[in-house]
Amino acid sequence: MRHADQVAYLERMLRMVRTNTRDDGPGLSHTPVEGYFDPVQYRREVDVLFRRHPIVVGHSEQVRKPGDFVTHDATGQPILIARGTDGVLRAFLNVCRHRSACVEPAACGSNKRAFVCAYHGWAYDLTGRLLGITDGTAFGDVDKSRYGLRRLKIAEKYGLIWVVPTALEDHEDATLDIDAYLGRLQPDLEGWTMAGWVRHSFEPIRRQMNWKLVIDTFLELYHFRYLHPESVFPLFLDNIATYEQMGQHIRIAAAKRTLTELEGSPQESWRITDHAIVLYAMFPNTVLTYTQDHCGIFTSFPIAPEESVLHFSVLVSPEEKAKKPDSYWEANRNLFAAALVEDLGIGETIQRNCHTGANRQQTFGKFEKALGWYHAEIDKAIA
Repeated sequence: MRHADQVAYLERMLRMVRTNTRDDGPGLSHTPVEGYFDPVQYRREVDVLFRRHPIVVGHSEQVRKPGDFVTHDATGQPILIARGTDGVLRAFLNVCRHRSACVEPAACGSNKRAFVCAYHGWAYDLTGRLLGITDGTAFGDVDKSRYGLRRLKIAEKYGLIWVVPTALEDHEDATLDIDAYLGRLQPDLEGWTMAGWVRHSFEPIRRQMNWKLVIDTFLELYHFRYLHPESVFPLFLDNIATYEQMGQHIRIAAAKRTLTELEGSPQESWRITDHAIVLYAMFPNTVLTYTQDHCGIFTSFPIAPEESVLHFSVLVSPEEKAKKPDSYWEANRNLFAAALVEDLGIGETIQRNCHTGANRQQTFGKFEKALGWYHAEIDKAIA
């Protein structure tokens, strides 16, 4: 995040403290409760958002060396990501071209030379090329060049891996211009320099709630005082935050209680993560939360209209990791986890209550404007 933006955000939040105001929008916004359970809308969201948009499916740290691979099924598409001997990272559908079995059953691995289907032994190299067909004479003059693994668009940048989970035709380029997709977020992600960071922890959390309802919990601080009195609220000022829409994405800064210590100090020394947490809601389903020395990554995936799985990871810079004991990183992870238990617990209650008829729409206050922005972008994308 550019220093000028950090100073501007910190000044905005200090002004809110001085004047007891909030970062209000022009008015209320709403979203229909049916959007959290309607099967027709759900199917449209999956078909558009989770097939045509770049989705965060991993971290560079998982596939650093040639022969490293990971598989990923949470989008509803079986995805295989592998680093070739040429150092290039590629993504494929994890589907054998013979009878559609998975060619790689493991979640991850290293020193891989080829992927061999457990059903009939068809083998593929790390570029997805079909190497051999068991008892190949039975298939006559089949053109092996047309039976490679189906490729996916992929981008690896800023320590993250994005994939568009729809198979490409043979003539299509697999390059994904992720900077164009990030738009105004790109300088921020470049500035956080996460390329060499390592994963401290990963946890999939499955809940009986719509995938968008998971993202909703990250887009306002209004609930901190009431829902998180013992976990994260003691660290933050009450509902002091800045919100900015950046294309389809959203940038948020939430003020810590140390913010007022900046009064009277030279702005040249201001560093936003010393006195705030910075969140990025990357459309459609990922939230990054940056603190002083680590980043929480939260990616929500749909399972059914009223069921989802949240992939929760913590990434740490190797330099910072070396300075501090494991107990420090575990404590930070546990703080995130405690807040998630509270958020997702009440989220499941909201999900059930959407069916009661009490409300036809969810109402977002003026300082909950990021929720209105997010749902408007969802509606626009699937229209």
